Amino acid sequence: MFIPGISCVEGVHRFHFEAGYHVCRCECSPFYSHHAQNFCNSCKEMDFILYHPGKKELWLIEVKDYRFNARPKVRDLVEKLCRKVRDTLFLLRTAALVAPEEEPAEGTSLRDIARMSLQAKHIRVAFTIELGSTGLFPPKALLSTIRDLLYRQICFIDPQMLCLPITESGGAGPWIITPAGDGHSARVQRRMEEARMARLREQKQQRDQAIHEQRMAERRRRKQRSAPAQPLWKQRAQERAEGKTGTHADRKKE
Repeated sequence: MFIPGISCVEGVHRFHFEAGYHVCRCECSPFYSHHAQNFCNSCKEMDFILYHPGKKELWLIEVKDYRFNARPKVRDLVEKLCRKVRDTLFLLRTAALVAPEEEPAEGTSLRDIARMSLQAKHIRVAFTIELGSTGLFPPKALLSTIRDLLYRQICFIDPQMLCLPITESGGAGPWIITPAGDGHSARVQRRMEEARMARLREQKQQRDQAIHEQRMAERRRRKQRSAPAQPLWKQRAQERAEGKTGTHADRKKE
């Protein structure tokens, strides 16, 4: 019987993980985004890292949805996915030793799950991939080719590696999937909040600038009204300097 625990959004899907599993999103870790992600020009990560202390089982799960984008080249995709597995295993070992304590926006911290994973007896790898219907080859045939190529690379880590469509993966591992609806991942929510705060700051700056300009204009008007009138002798001297005779005929009538 499936007992749901933590749930997370990835793309347009919500993953509900079985109770008892700790779930980590590397994207929520400052240690990853500020340091490990830039190691050797680029360090990739799997979308979900799961660990069950009782089963001593470590899951690395990747989600790829190409239904709304162009299909990738098969060998490029396989190379990218294998690199994600390699980099995530490096990241877990490194984070267990040097990652600081963190309060992630979602799930378990990278440091905690990395230290727990040192006790794992099994490593499971799952690739959940949706391919669009466009292209020369049907999605199922293409996914079968991707699965075969991945298995050759990953079988020494997980002989039971999973590679199947996202919507068909529920039940194959300790998760079920439902539509995300209006939900967003913690990373997207954070970016949306940052964008909202940036808009509010910009609007406040614009209001402050407008108020400042109004105050400066009012000060100039008050200064002009309160400026002392020019003495008559200066007016006559200025008129003569301008070549005027200084008579009424050369003065404008107001």
